Amino acid sequence: MMKKNYLLYSFFIVVVLLSVLDILKPDKTFSDLENRNLKQKVKFTVDAFWDNSFQQNYESYINDQFIFRDGWIDIKSRSEYCLGKIENNGIIYGDKEYLFEKYSSFDNTRFLNNIEAIKIFKDKVSSKVSLMIAPNSYEIYKELVPKAAPLVPQEENIEYIYENIVDTNNINLSEIMKENKNEYIYYRTDHHWTVYGAYLAYKEFVESIGEIPIKLEEGDVTKVDNFYGTYFSKAKPFNVEPDIFSYLDVSGVTMSILGEEYDSIYDYSQLELRDKYALFLKGNNALTVIKNSNLSNGKKIAVIKDSYANSLVPYLTQNFEEIHVIDLRTFKEKVDQYINNNNIQDVLILYNFINFTRDVNIIRLKY
Repeated sequence: MMKKNYLLYSFFIVVVLLSVLDILKPDKTFSDLENRNLKQKVKFTVDAFWDNSFQQNYESYINDQFIFRDGWIDIKSRSEYCLGKIENNGIIYGDKEYLFEKYSSFDNTRFLNNIEAIKIFKDKVSSKVSLMIAPNSYEIYKELVPKAAPLVPQEENIEYIYENIVDTNNINLSEIMKENKNEYIYYRTDHHWTVYGAYLAYKEFVESIGEIPIKLEEGDVTKVDNFYGTYFSKAKPFNVEPDIFSYLDVSGVTMSILGEEYDSIYDYSQLELRDKYALFLKGNNALTVIKNSNLSNGKKIAVIKDSYANSLVPYLTQNFEEIHVIDLRTFKEKVDQYINNNNIQDVLILYNFINFTRDVNIIRLKY
């Protein structure tokens, strides 16, 4: 009886102690481990209480600010590993410390609508339109994915896109990526391709339009250790080594975002953070105009894109005097009018396959 009371009292003391410490500790605003902003204190209102939003937001606040949160996450990751789980939070654990997104189905209607939007768009601009749908890492590294993992086959779906969008310059990257799969072309902990993966895509595109790509030498890129990407932030595995992040060194290039001028296309402050990919182009912005003062060839290109293009654009600065980077998530103008009004000769539409099937903004190209 005494032993039962002792266990009960001990449990009660631990709960009270954790509760007191949880109340006294200052709230965190950002989680480096999860690479996201944490929920802050919620203001009580009668309306929010009655529509249940206060309760939901307060629960999120408690979950985000719970004491020793990162430690509990680490314990959860280790316990699931011991239980033999092959995934966590939509991320699959592959061989050789690769992480992959679990992508088992997509909205076919949206997929077809996005194809149709591009077909309509290409006929509304006077520019030469190129289309590049990049395969995601699991498609290239199939041998590293657990055999039981149900994943959408990408190569055949990308071919379907190209077969149904004609009169565009379609760049199929599947073969070049598979040929170079033993190189460092995709990050292990992130959904993006590496600076070399982006270079391979750039080279295929530039050659397809009759331009000469730059040669990429070892000394042309800067490397930064300790990069943990989006897949790591979702799964929080305890036994995965960080990636090596890298970017192309460029000079004479300026950038304008919503009228604000920058003397570099890189935001070097992002290198101090765990997820360093926002270094490129200061992240995703509605419209970014880049100019290379070292070129005077008058060549202009518009890049309609997701974040895969961010690490490819620095290469394009070596061939195009002016680059207009458009992100449809926040760009409010009519895209075809903008391109025609700015006398842009080339357009590159670049999305990774998963984003192409999910994106709800590509349809805006038809209007």
